Amino acid sequence: YRINVVLWKSKNRIMILNSRNNLFNFKFPKTFIPKEVSDKYRKYLDRMPGNLISDPIDFINYSVQGVSLPGIEFDPIEQSPNDGTTTYHRGAVPIQNTIERQFTIEMQLLDGFINYWIMQDTLLYYYSRGVKKPFLDDLKLQILDAEGIHVMSAVFEKPIMNSITELELNMSTNIAEFNTFSLNFYYNKFNLKLEID
Repeated sequence: YRINVVLWKSKNRIMILNSRNNLFNFKFPKTFIPKEVSDKYRKYLDRMPGNLISDPIDFINYSVQGVSLPGIEFDPIEQSPNDGTTTYHRGAVPIQNTIERQFTIEMQLLDGFINYWIMQDTLLYYYSRGVKKPFLDDLKLQILDAEGIHVMSAVFEKPIMNSITELELNMSTNIAEFNTFSLNFYYNKFNLKLEID
């Protein structure tokens, strides 16, 4: 169902809703997991009891929990005139060389850690000597409002995946819990697009 009321008046006051951190949509493209890795895990996914997902990329997209983007920070140029004061100025370094061009995807660990192994094999595949493609396909993060309307698109152009967090196993923990792991990416260009007409 959709929430239709975003603004409403109460005693001549307009109420604007707070943001919700879960109003986003992020999916890896179909080409993200290489065919060699997909073929390796497809048979296992078909055998999982009650599982309706047999394509590894759909299984991976199902487990996406969050996206973390670093803030933007510019280091100012500091000057000290002869009067003993300090002044700050904007630097002349190109923007792409000053911002931290990386982001993190948080994923839920699923039964058998299958999505972890899929992503680990995908990372190892992209760093193998036989792979000539320098970048992954562009990744898109969609931002939604409270009504589910697509407001903004953030496109990470020419990304590379560079790390996956550790997997911690422990014999003293025998209860199924909600656990996550993270993937880190770097990108070369960032394109922010307003989707509202």
